[in-house]
Amino acid sequence: MKIATRITLLLLALVMSLTFVACADVEKTGAWENATYLSDKTLGDGDKTVTVVITAEEQTLTFTLKTDKATLGEALREHELVEDEDGLIHTINGIKADWSDGGWWWKFTKNGEMLMVGADDASIADGEQYEFTRTNSF
Repeated sequence: MKIATRITLLLLALVMSLTFVACADVEKTGAWENATYLSDKTLGDGDKTVTVVITAEEQTLTFTLKTDKATLGEALREHELVEDEDGLIHTINGIKADWSDGGWWWKFTKNGEMLMVGADDASIADGEQYEFTRTNSF
């Protein structure tokens, strides 16, 4: 009887853990339709670890970047997470923020505080967190 109980508890724990993992995924709809990643990811193997949180249409995804790069822009390009033109990031993780199509832009913050520099000028250090939020409001 003890073995059956243990097996049942083990299966229950496995099902619950899979349920929690599924909750971390975002739906591939709307702005997320062309997203490269739909669940939290850890990328790279550098000495610095930086967290980048992407939010669009009330869905959020977290990237943990391990990098030796000096700026956030370099780290994002290293892992092919951004597309830009003229130094402005337009696409992150396949999600586009197009000013000419609805006034969308990427709000760039560090620990919730708006930054006055772009990702290419944001020097990074181990343990920092940055956020990009797709918005069309100020």
